[in-house]
Amino acid sequence: MQRLIDTLSLSDQVRHYLLEALTSGRLRPGDRINEAELARTLGISRNPVREAVSGLAQRGFLVSAPRRGHFLRRFTPQDVDDVFSFRICVESFAVRQALPRMRPGDHDDLARLVERMVAAARGGRLADLHQADMALHRRICELSGNRQTLRAHEGIDTEVQMLIAYVDLEREPPMHSALAHLPVVEALASGDVERAVAAMRHHLETTWAFVHRMYGRAGRGEPPGEADERAGAVRRARA
Repeated sequence: MQRLIDTLSLSDQVRHYLLEALTSGRLRPGDRINEAELARTLGISRNPVREAVSGLAQRGFLVSAPRRGHFLRRFTPQDVDDVFSFRICVESFAVRQALPRMRPGDHDDLARLVERMVAAARGGRLADLHQADMALHRRICELSGNRQTLRAHEGIDTEVQMLIAYVDLEREPPMHSALAHLPVVEALASGDVERAVAAMRHHLETTWAFVHRMYGRAGRGEPPGEADERAGAVRRARA
C-alpha cells in the first residue's frame, strides 16, 4: 500500500482513505477501526488517524462504544427509508431544474456514462460500474444549477454508498444494474419533465425496495455488542 505523505492535511487524507473503505465495502457495518494498526499500515503517527476517526464519528459514519473504540455504523431499515425517501426528493427536484437547462452535449455526456456502465458490466469491472453510476446521479444534480440541490445530494451520497456496499448490490447482475439507468437518460433526452421525473423515481424506488429487503433480512442493525449485552442482562435477570 502506498504510504501517505505527512502534510498539514494528513488527517483529511486519512479521512478520505477511510471513506473510500466505508463506501467500497472493504469495511463492513460493525467493523472496528483499529487506530494503531491503521497508523502502522499507512506509515504515520496515530494523531491524524485519531482526528480523522473523530471527524467521521461527528458526521455519524462511525459510532463510539465505551472501552471498545470506534465502529462502522450499522444501518437500520428506518435509516434506509430515511435516506432513500430524501434522495428521491432531491434527485426528482434536480431533474425538474436540470432538464430545461440541458443542452445536447449534456445529454451526450449522460449517455456516455451509461455506455461506461455497460462496458464495465461486460468486463466485470464492478468498481468502475459503481463509479459511473454515482457520477451520473451527481451530474444530474450539477446540471440543476442549484448549489443547495448539489449540497443536499452530497450530504447523503456517502450514506447511500455505504448502504449499497453493505447489501452488496454486486449480487445483482451487473448488466441489469447498468441498463437500469437507460430509461432515465432516455426520458431526459425526450425533454418531457414529467416522464423524466417518473423514470428517476422508478429507478430509485426499485433500488430502495431491494436495499430495504436486504436490511430487513440482515437484522436490527444494533451497535457493536448491544445485542450480546441485552441477552446477557436477560440471562442474569432469569438467574
